[in-house]
Amino acid sequence: MRKKFERQLITLEDGLQVNYYLAGEQIGKPLILLHGGGTDHALLSWRETIPVLANAGYRVYAPDYPGYGESPPGNKPATIKNLIGYLDSFIEYLELDQVTLIGLSMGGAIALGYAINKPSKVSSLVLIGSYGIQDKAPYHFYSYLYLKIPGLNNALWSMIRNSRWVAKTSIKSIIRNPRSRTESLVDEVLEAMKNGSSHKAFNEMQQDEILCKKIKTNFTNRLPELQMPVLIIHGTHDIGVPVKYARRAASLIRNSRLEVIENAGHWIQRDYPEIVNKIILDFVCQGGGSPDT
Repeated sequence: MRKKFERQLITLEDGLQVNYYLAGEQIGKPLILLHGGGTDHALLSWRETIPVLANAGYRVYAPDYPGYGESPPGNKPATIKNLIGYLDSFIEYLELDQVTLIGLSMGGAIALGYAINKPSKVSSLVLIGSYGIQDKAPYHFYSYLYLKIPGLNNALWSMIRNSRWVAKTSIKSIIRNPRSRTESLVDEVLEAMKNGSSHKAFNEMQQDEILCKKIKTNFTNRLPELQMPVLIIHGTHDIGVPVKYARRAASLIRNSRLEVIENAGHWIQRDYPEIVNKIILDFVCQGGGSPDT
């Protein structure tokens, strides 16, 4: 029986090691799946999506960012700007002429930044619960204070990182579908919460991003520049990025398609995987190009 995906570890030109997961036939059109922040990593976000896209004939790459999952920490702070540069180096290493980028949450901002800076390299773009399109963070002022109090973030993390109750509560806040909140998923999240390097990397991103009155990375004014097909998937109950921002983004992108999923949270691809996978597959096969083009 053929494995659904294989693990690869490469070293980029600057010495940065990258772990990524690879699936699908070599001749398939390349799709790069970009996970979110926090305790996330490639398999945690995309375990249900990788085999679906690979079985449809695509060549699927799902990297862990520096410090996340199985990738060692990088030599630069894990800011959005630096992560966009990391994606650029990853694509250049793989010698891919054009790719479809599929970004979740923070991964959406990374995909957006890359697509805006290098539009000729991106054939189509999928944004799922995407960061990078909103004006402020949830409870923005309190989030800002929380991050600016010295030691508070690390102290709280050390208290909750081994708590199964916290893992369950976190999942419940971003996954609305009770059938998707399985004990095996809780196990996955709890294991990911033990990764101190991902916590450090995410904290570096937040410290850089959440300013006193706004979010640093907001591509709203540059969205009209996008000419490639763009699919936006968003949940009506997304607590991280309210759906109003997805609607605004879709109105600003000429060649866009918006799919709003009722009663879905921020982690839509794990909330309603069958629905989301079908939407992505329909898009990349039709609006985003066929597997062998």
